Amino acid sequence: MLSAVSSRVGSRVNFLYPSRGYRNVLRRINGEIIDKGTGPNGPFLTVQETTGQIRSLSTKKIVNNLR
Repeated sequence: MLSAVSSRVGSRVNFLYPSRGYRNVLRRINGEIIDKGTGPNGPFLTVQETTGQIRSLSTKKIVNNLR
């Protein structure tokens, strides 16, 4: 897997992200990047998960693997 922040559109990602975007509980995000951009709160990724759900995620909050 590539680093989520430096990945290209269409590449597969696998990383941890806070549940609900702000909690100390992490959930695994596994899917494909379908869009990247910069919004008013900084850079973001739009990821289509393997379950088919599409999520927009702030790259500031991405937690790399804990190993």
